[in-house]
Amino acid sequence: MILSELISRVTAQVRMLAAGLALDPATLAVRHAPERGDAARASFSIADARARYDLELAGDEPGHAALRRWHDLGATLAGRYHAPRICGWLEIVDTPYAGLLLEHVDGVVVRDLSEAPDLAHALGKLVGRLHADRDLASRLPGPAPSCRDAYLADQFARCTTALRAARAACLDFVDTATLAWLASEVDRVTAQVRSSTAFAVPADLPVHGALLRPGNLRVTPAGAWYVLGWDALRLGDPALDQAALPPMPVIIDPGADTMQATRAIREPWLSERVTLLRRAGALAGVIDPLADWLAAAGWAEQRERAQARGRRAHESALASYRLDHA
Repeated sequence: MILSELISRVTAQVRMLAAGLALDPATLAVRHAPERGDAARASFSIADARARYDLELAGDEPGHAALRRWHDLGATLAGRYHAPRICGWLEIVDTPYAGLLLEHVDGVVVRDLSEAPDLAHALGKLVGRLHADRDLASRLPGPAPSCRDAYLADQFARCTTALRAARAACLDFVDTATLAWLASEVDRVTAQVRSSTAFAVPADLPVHGALLRPGNLRVTPAGAWYVLGWDALRLGDPALDQAALPPMPVIIDPGADTMQATRAIREPWLSERVTLLRRAGALAGVIDPLADWLAAAGWAEQRERAQARGRRAHESALASYRLDHA
């Protein structure tokens, strides 16, 4: 469906629910937040003169399942892991879209944790608690057989699919030589993952999985901080979260149940996985914007802006990757 139709339907439904949300219909405004080009996901800001909410929607079954998992675990995540409070679940009538109504976090988006050492340290402690949370682990879907399988099913599959699509589309801002070089880099990292015994261990601990996705870390003017993006929560490789943080000692909350997590986090192969996943993450940062650029066609009304954003993100990440890894 076209974006203008979805905006109209979301607006109509929110107006119907305004009284239950303590919103004033006279000052109510619903705005699309073009955070991504993917037409299977949509974000909205809902506000009146006094209150504001965020609405995260998915238009496909995998997206519904991920957001529903966040919804079902919302109280736990808000209480233990600085997640925003969930206010409800909305299914947009006569559309495939459904998702979460969240309290709005009015804060500054943190893009570089190396410039916020205190937050990085606090986030490291949070990640340590998360990986050691056996109660949460029992409520998540079954893990991949190994950390190698988790990497192949996620980062490798996502990057190869995006590169294949970019080659077919003949993007005018990426030449074939660059695409071939990126594919060779993916193959190089993947060959190391396949051959490394460090990736043979089970991927069976709770991981956030998307800590540094744009917009997922926010600090309010009062100094409170929030972690968003919990739709990526799953059982996986704890090195994935560690690789998203600046280099620092691994921190495990001494009050947490660390019997399982201590083995997985302090085992001698963790640093090898973190090193490889840090490079894989930087490479994905170059390639993912190409997928965003292609997906932006799904929202025709905002295609130009979304594609410009995707191109800038790709070119910036490519320059950084060449500097650090080429």
